[in-house]
Amino acid sequence: MKPETRTVTQLFERGVRYVVPLYQRPYVWREASQWQPLWDDLLTLLEHQAAGNLHYSHFLGAVVLEQETQAPGEIPLFWIIDGQQRLTTLQIVLAAAANVAGELGAETEGEIIRDLIRNDSKKASGDEIYKVLPTNTNRAAFKAVVADGGPPADRQDDPNNRIDEAYTFFDTQIREWATDADGAENGARMRMLRITLCDLLKVVSITLEADDNAQVIFETLNARGTPLLALDLVKNAVFREARLQELDTETLYEEVWKPEFDAKEMDRYWRSERRQGRLRRAVAEFFLMHWLAMKKRGVVPATELFTTFRTDILGVRPAPRMDELISELCRDAEIMRSFDTQPPGSVEARFFERLDLLDTSTVIPLVLFLFREAAVTPERRQRCLQMLESWLVRRTLVGLTTRAYNQLVPAMLTRVADDMEHADDALLAELRSGTGDISRWPSDDELGARLRERDLYGWVRQDRIAMVLAAVEGTLYTSKVDATSVPKKLSIEHVLPRAWKKTWPLSEELRGEELEAATVARNERIHRLGNLTIVTQPLNTALSNASWARKQKELNRNTRLLLNVRLIEDYPEVFDEDAIEARGAWLTERILSVWPGPDAWT
Repeated sequence: MKPETRTVTQLFERGVRYVVPLYQRPYVWREASQWQPLWDDLLTLLEHQAAGNLHYSHFLGAVVLEQETQAPGEIPLFWIIDGQQRLTTLQIVLAAAANVAGELGAETEGEIIRDLIRNDSKKASGDEIYKVLPTNTNRAAFKAVVADGGPPADRQDDPNNRIDEAYTFFDTQIREWATDADGAENGARMRMLRITLCDLLKVVSITLEADDNAQVIFETLNARGTPLLALDLVKNAVFREARLQELDTETLYEEVWKPEFDAKEMDRYWRSERRQGRLRRAVAEFFLMHWLAMKKRGVVPATELFTTFRTDILGVRPAPRMDELISELCRDAEIMRSFDTQPPGSVEARFFERLDLLDTSTVIPLVLFLFREAAVTPERRQRCLQMLESWLVRRTLVGLTTRAYNQLVPAMLTRVADDMEHADDALLAELRSGTGDISRWPSDDELGARLRERDLYGWVRQDRIAMVLAAVEGTLYTSKVDATSVPKKLSIEHVLPRAWKKTWPLSEELRGEELEAATVARNERIHRLGNLTIVTQPLNTALSNASWARKQKELNRNTRLLLNVRLIEDYPEVFDEDAIEARGAWLTERILSVWPGPDAWT
């Protein structure tokens, strides 16, 4: 690298083009954190200059540049590897100063400043006229604000683009300072400002040499400041490689990458945060994590996404073609985004809805593979999702560990990848091969005994119990029922209340050991499946503990769920321990049919 301390004049005085690669992020500096501090620094320099202390200067930081090889006679072009925010802001400040100088009659000062914004029109045309050219997102706004006289009065400001706001801020500050009534004429004040901007502001300009790795330097420098997503680093890397491969990066970006990742709504989607397990990350980070896990057939830590991408995707030999890799990334991102918008009521929509409740994102690499591979037919993919869902739900209800899923899922993926045309059969074989607590697929006997004979409430999370009972509710809908879907927001209610002694007393004939045994038998069944139901809104405590007759009326008033209609019809007079046993057995059979076990598939 060749570092050099340079004033703004030295940076911009000759014919030069500093271009921000189109794939870098847009202008993001703000008033409070960057513009105002910069203006405060300029005011300090102006005060020193007014007092005759001309040895003071201000260091703005570093910019890292990579020179493009060009034919003799062309204006030198440098790609901005780091420092685009700084260079763009400098140009905006210079443009505001030049325009104010012209308006205040200090034309000479304005022309000197403007020479640092534009290249000689006799040697440059089109975009070559600009000494700094931001990324595509900001170019229209940038060209408007650095034009002679500034942006037109009728220009429509883009609220998502901060270029106009930056110009307005500096134009306002310079105008107020230049017209401050302190006895100095406008020309003298603008000369002071020009000297301050052009000769007292300094940057370290670092120009890379042939053997310097621009991508590594970009990553290192961007470990500070406004954080970059791993996908931002990926974008920078793949488009830089595409440029080195002499591909049409403009078309690749505008027609492939931008519509999926950088268009306004897409950018908002991919940068929004979600939680998966213990991690809270941008959606883009989760996509990259699952995509890499799918490609590698193994776990990729969230903290090592770009390192893994650089080593295992970009580092393979022969190197992949970047147009193919970029297309693959964008295609798979679109597929993963579709997971949020599957047709309501479909196998896929139910799978993703239940997967969220199970909080088991470890299987997403396998699911992404099933969706992306054309050799996997929709019918076989649906069977795979149903098997996988059954394996996950049954293990959850039995209480088996999830800690080995990050080793089990890659094995499933490998098995499916080896026989994509029979993906469902391959996955079935892999799921059936599991043994022990870490991998087995619970049988009907194991799950049935667990649901009938042991507590469910307090053992399984309430939202997951609601999911299971909602699935049973769905089995009651037929063509004769005026219902299309189970409500989303459901609460768990105990039919026989936990505080039962006053309103659900045992027989008065029970005494002594018989009463004690009956009390124990009832308490043992309070949290079992047969005593649980779902409602669309929780009953208040008083009604929840009310007598069965009153509770039936309240259930009818608060919910029309068929599960409760059947509950009331089946037990119109008495709901007791025997009812809990019988209803638990019925619910268990329904659950076993919703999520068939390993022996039910052919």
